[in-house]
This record gives sequence, C-alpha cells and structure tokens, in this order.
Amino acid sequence: MSRHNSYSLLRKIRYNLGRSRYLIDLTGRVISGPLDEKEAILVFGTPRSGTTWLMEILETLPDYKSIFEPFRKGWYPEVQKLNIDTNRPYVYYKDPHPQLKEYLTKVFRGDVICRAPRYRFTLRIIYKRLFARKPLVKFTRANRLMPWIANNFQVKGIFFIIRHPCATIASQLETGIVGYLSNNKPFQEIMPSKEMVLSSISRIRELRDNEELIRKLKTIETQEEVLAAIWCIDNYIPLYYQRAFNWHTIVYESLVLNPEEELKKMFSYINEKIPEEAYSKTRTPSFTTHERKYVGTPKQLVKWREKLSEKQIKNILKVVYWFGLDFYTENPEPDYNACLLYTSDAADELDGVD
Repeated sequence: MSRHNSYSLLRKIRYNLGRSRYLIDLTGRVISGPLDEKEAILVFGTPRSGTTWLMEILETLPDYKSIFEPFRKGWYPEVQKLNIDTNRPYVYYKDPHPQLKEYLTKVFRGDVICRAPRYRFTLRIIYKRLFARKPLVKFTRANRLMPWIANNFQVKGIFFIIRHPCATIASQLETGIVGYLSNNKPFQEIMPSKEMVLSSISRIRELRDNEELIRKLKTIETQEEVLAAIWCIDNYIPLYYQRAFNWHTIVYESLVLNPEEELKKMFSYINEKIPEEAYSKTRTPSFTTHERKYVGTPKQLVKWREKLSEKQIKNILKVVYWFGLDFYTENPEPDYNACLLYTSDAADELDGVD
C-alpha cells in the first residue's frame, strides 16, 4: 500500500472512530439526561502542562465522564457565537457575561456535545459515556477565566495544574500545540504573535496598567519568548487569585515525583476516596502524550534540556522573571513553597468575592 493510500485509510479510520464517539455521547445524553452541574470537577492548565493526564486520573472516580476542551472552535460550534476570544477567553471576575454563563451552564449539564470527542475507546469508558451523570471538564484555554468561573458557578472542585515553563514550551514547539486556532475553518493550530500577546494583555485588568512589563514585552522577538509570555499570563491569573478562591493547585513536577502524596491531597480536596485505578494512572501516559519515554519517572522532568538550546532557556526564563514568577529556574523542580504560596497583595485585599 502506498504512503498516500495509507494516509487516506488512517484518516477514514480516525473519522469513523470520531463519528462513533460522537454518536455514543449523543446516546448517553438521551439515556442519562442532564449531568449534575453542582458535582462538576473542572481541570485547568496551559497546553502541554499535563491537563489530560490529570483528567484521566480524576476520571477514575465512579460516575464521572470527561468533557474535553469546550472552548475549541470546530469541536463546539456554539462557542463561536460567544462575544469572546476563544483562544484565551478572559472576563474580570466581577463582570457579568450572561451569554458565557449560559454556554458554560450547558457545558456542565452535558447539553453541548463535542463534535470530535476525545477519549480512550474501551468498554469501560464507553459504559461511562453512556451512563455517567457527573461532568469532568478539562480546559487548556481558560486559565484566565478561572476567577470568573469560580465566582459564577458552584461546583465540586476546581483543579489548576502548573508545569515548568521550559518543559511546557519545549513540548509546544515540538508538537505545534499551543491552544491558538485560525479564525477560519478547518481551525488549524497557529503560532501566536507578539501582537496577539500585547493585544490580550491590554484587556486584562490585573496586568494592563503594568507599564514596565508592557514595555519589556514590546521587545520580545523569538517564538519561545512569545510562548513564554503566554505561559506567564496563563499562569499569573490563577496564581494571583489562588488564595482568594477555593481551587487546588497541583505542581506537575510534584505529581510525577510524589504521586501518592499528591493523590491524597487531590482526592481529600473533593472529599472522595482514592480509586485504586488512580495509582496506576499516575504511571500511565495520557492519550495525548506524544513521547512516552520516561513517563512517570524523574527523567520526564529534564527532557526539555535536550530539546531547547541554552539561548532558548535563557529567553524563556527572562520573560518568566519579568512577571515575577521566579520560583521556576534552570532547575527541573520549582521552589514549591513559593509557587503554592504565590499571590498578589491586591488579590489578598479583594473586597469580597460575590
């Protein structure tokens, strides 16, 4: 069989599997009815930060089924109708946005069905897609929306995962997956520009008045610097508010090195017993993992040193330091205490979370 014919066959198989998953989810909506939004568990993180891995660990809970990337255009046509930047949505936590609230309510209730569902095609998972009644929603575009969501929805738990910027960006450069899509069909992944960074930061109330930071961001030129700026904005907002809102921050590196300890904290946060399968999931690559070598081992934390040049590493960390997120350095592990205790004085002085 020629390479062209093999590629065509592979595309047909993928299409048919995707169509089958979509029909299974439609059937599940009819069988189970609306999901219990108050039991929703939400997972947030940047692209290539371990969100799918974390989602699969949490999906070992009985009666939970995943909802994958509800801000991805093409997969969810309804999201295109929102008056919002779906690549990196942001609304200040106190500002109303009825249209967005209505959309996410539908997502959490299972009323919006993904046109290209992503999950492992096993009998156990298929059974859960048909009969599970609780939503587990994974986002890689909505970190900047976390305070707004936390302020507008009563859910069971919100998890935020953060990973070393060099590791995250090395994976983004290698895979091309950065969470930015073109404006027109087929909505393909695109590399963001400096102009996109500056445009987005001008709308973010927590950062837009930082003239020194914006002056520095105007000097960035390389792709890794642009991705570093995006990584910083994506993680700055959740860290800024992590003491003001009740979400659970997970450091990727600690989950790799201390899985049992992290599982205890995770499941205690949502008042659930740890499913036995969760332990094995900490040693299993997620279905979106591109390189499976060293998964679940300390070597997983240093692969980025082989993929990035010394200059790229310096460029990334330079931008990270501009944002004051200097708990990450050239070391593979962060200063855990500084990361988990990071917050803004302004966030500590919030005049009440509505």
